[in-house]
Amino acid sequence: MPYIKDKNLVNIYEEVDKANQTINKLNNLLKEEEENNSILRKHRVILGLFGLLALILFLWSFLPKTNKFDNKYLIKNNLSLIDNDTLHSLKEAKKAVIQVKENAQGIVGETIVYSIQIGAFANFKAKLFSDDLAHMKEFVDGDLNKYAIGNFVSYAEAIVLKEDLKRLGFTDCFIIAQSYGDPVNIREALELSEETQYLK
Repeated sequence: MPYIKDKNLVNIYEEVDKANQTINKLNNLLKEEEENNSILRKHRVILGLFGLLALILFLWSFLPKTNKFDNKYLIKNNLSLIDNDTLHSLKEAKKAVIQVKENAQGIVGETIVYSIQIGAFANFKAKLFSDDLAHMKEFVDGDLNKYAIGNFVSYAEAIVLKEDLKRLGFTDCFIIAQSYGDPVNIREALELSEETQYLK
């Protein structure tokens, strides 16, 4: 049997220890790699499920929706259902009514509106004109039925019509003013419409 020197034996043991340490390190690295792979697999599964859920939601958004509502709830809350076509038709009808009112009423919504009163009659029962005439007004003041013509936002325009009406025989006609539909004296109206140059 061959003889191994103590020095060589010590070297062999050191080499075996180094090899065992390397094997242990490799085993630890292998375990860490397996743990990392396991975590990556879990993340991939979670991301896959999330992606699948997102795809389902995306596809679901394109499915036709049912418009079933509980009639009891609608009746209880005084609600009703209306489709888009009907809603659009109602909006168009409302626009048309507003346009007709604007055309018929002219400038009634203005702050100050001047008109020319052409008469005031006691116990006058007959109507002199149709309600559809936008520039003729009838209003009652006590026992008098008063009639006025014209809708002007400036006093100067009202003066022109007043002079023309006087030439036509309405010698007692005069200018009146209204603010948001309520009578107002001429002095106040001229101040509100910033036409103070006509104040006497």
